[in-house]
Amino acid sequence: MTPAAAAATGVRRTAVKGKRPGSGVGDANQLLKDASAADRPNLFLHKLRLCSKNYDFSDPESDTAAKERKRATLLEICEFINAPAKICCLLSESVLAALFSMVLANLMTLNEPTTNGVEMQQGSEEEEPALFCEQAYAHMELVMEILLRLVTKGDTDAKMMKKHLNTEFVSAILGCFTSRDPRLREYLKTILHRVYGRFMAYRLFIRKAIIDIFFQFTYEDPRHAGIGELLEILGSIINGFALPLKEEHRQFLIKSLLPLHKPANVAAYHPQLCYCIVQFVEKDERLAETVILHLLKWWPHTNSQKQVLFLGEIEEIVEITAEMEFTKIMSPLFERVAKCLYSSHFQVAERALCLWQSPQILELIRVHRAVIIPIVYPALIVNAQHWHQSVQSLGEQVLELYNDMDKALIDDCRTTHQETVARNEADRSDRDAKWKALEDAAKRR
Repeated sequence: MTPAAAAATGVRRTAVKGKRPGSGVGDANQLLKDASAADRPNLFLHKLRLCSKNYDFSDPESDTAAKERKRATLLEICEFINAPAKICCLLSESVLAALFSMVLANLMTLNEPTTNGVEMQQGSEEEEPALFCEQAYAHMELVMEILLRLVTKGDTDAKMMKKHLNTEFVSAILGCFTSRDPRLREYLKTILHRVYGRFMAYRLFIRKAIIDIFFQFTYEDPRHAGIGELLEILGSIINGFALPLKEEHRQFLIKSLLPLHKPANVAAYHPQLCYCIVQFVEKDERLAETVILHLLKWWPHTNSQKQVLFLGEIEEIVEITAEMEFTKIMSPLFERVAKCLYSSHFQVAERALCLWQSPQILELIRVHRAVIIPIVYPALIVNAQHWHQSVQSLGEQVLELYNDMDKALIDDCRTTHQETVARNEADRSDRDAKWKALEDAAKRR
């Protein structure tokens, strides 16, 4: 027998000797750091197989010893992967395949149907996030840490990684964003962002996959818990877009991002969506007209909460809009603002009046007051009689500001408004008289 064969036989005997009767695996209780270099790959594979098994965490009394053993093994694997000098010698083709298989087996427990996602009905308060039980989260947190450290380790072979961290695996990660636990979605967000940064070949695939998720969410089933996290990833991606913007990126804004304003539960992810929209406008100020006109087109007439969100987003966009672009949208924009001032919902009226507290918007209004003041003046007069004291006070401040800014224009607006009111009263009197005549004629018959 050759020395090599004798050594191999010795390794096999050691492995057999270390087996527990009926276990079918090696001695998983042995620590990786205590195993010899020759035994360590097989022991690592045994531990990965043990961690690939899923347990029912809805029953805290079942398989308690097995669950604890899995958690301890996941913790050991996590610490071992983080040791820079140890894991590299273990990452062979078979070990890496088993490692990704273990992670995928655990990730599948997060791939909940979209019907289990967070759904906020129109007019309802934001739901509390549905958290995993602590025992289940303790396991999934370690799985996420293993995947995150594996993805971020720069000393692993990228070519070998791409054989297993392929588009199917990336799709599995994206599918897990339906998880209702925000702590796990935060892990997934970080992992997907690192994959996007490290593996350039997957960037287009990731963007298209996210677009598909947005389409399904917007037009088919508005129930998905991870839209906000996906938008956070896109916010970093959009920030890195080169100038001038490609047509592909413009279409992404128009066809994928802007329609996300339609669902009734937009409040759940509106801050992230607004950030992405503002990033686009900062890169190309000509997009301000497109964005504002779409917001006015999809104005939520019967949803006061969304109206407040839209007004806040409009303020952020107008503040970074150049004057030349502002002139294209100021008339339809302030016609909508005037209607908001008429609103009996005090938050809508108050939020519309807050536009005058922005120095940038106030300067644009001052320059183009000849167009804007006649549009909003009638609403400001009615607004001064609003039932809410705060709205009355803000409305009076705006009127006083305009009166100091251009008293002649305010006088003209007042005269025009009084004439309009008188004409409307006369029309109403004529209409009432005609109806009275018809009623009298009907009674005579």
